[in-house]
Amino acid sequence: MNLPRRYFLGSSLFLLGSTLLDALTIPLWRWKRSLVLVPTAATPSTSPVQFVDVAREAGLNVPNVWGDANHKRYIIEAKGSGIAFFDYDNDGWLDIYVTNGTRLSEKWPEGKAPTSQLFKNNRDGTFTNVTEKSGLARTGWQTGVCVGDYDNDGWDDLFCCFWGHNILFHNNGDGTFTDITRKAGVYDEQVRWGAGCTFLDYDRDGYLDLFVCNYIKLDPTQTPGPGDPPVCQWKGIPVMCGPRGLPGDTNVLFHNNGDGTFTNVSEKAGILKPGPRYSITAVSYDFDN
Repeated sequence: MNLPRRYFLGSSLFLLGSTLLDALTIPLWRWKRSLVLVPTAATPSTSPVQFVDVAREAGLNVPNVWGDANHKRYIIEAKGSGIAFFDYDNDGWLDIYVTNGTRLSEKWPEGKAPTSQLFKNNRDGTFTNVTEKSGLARTGWQTGVCVGDYDNDGWDDLFCCFWGHNILFHNNGDGTFTDITRKAGVYDEQVRWGAGCTFLDYDRDGYLDLFVCNYIKLDPTQTPGPGDPPVCQWKGIPVMCGPRGLPGDTNVLFHNNGDGTFTNVSEKAGILKPGPRYSITAVSYDFDN
């Protein structure tokens, strides 16, 4: 069955609450042809599909840091980060962007802090780390990322979700990216847990809008750790608090103004009901064009 790209542009939304879903993102609106769904032939039970870990051989061996290695006190340290496959340099080969975390009490030496990473596809099964050149290196609790050409210049841009402040990176088309979060109107003064995001053209005006899922409101200075009063327990065992007992946050919908800026239309869109949403995907479930 052939599915034209327009089905993925005028889309509806599914919100996934409290799920550990880190999607591998390939932007369907960048496809040059219709998506073809091919039925898979039955395979004998004696020949299962096998995957082999080739990360080290491929050059993808950068450590991923997410909280203390041995003792995690808060729910943010028990989660993880995401990645995106996208062709950032338009050479026809998918590159890889890997998000990263940090530690709450760590004072990193100069140049030693973990950062997000961009790996360029060498077209031979290996990748080269081009993070420093790209301008994408950031240290923080980066929980998710989505890909989209929000300004229709032919180069895929990145929106990165953080526990803290999210970042919109514009692809300059020369292998580098620029943080235009404030200029584009998508900066949030609040410290929020941006857990997931997606680009979609919800009003079918030809410009990709942006939906951001926010998880829960977390303040470690006000949230007890395991064993601290008041105690959070599971089956009588002291555990880190959350998501139950912590207030859910609200989602955000940004309308693309078509001039490189966005407007927050969350209230008008009716999406402000609080709740712990962790991820999102866009689909056209009724094929209503």
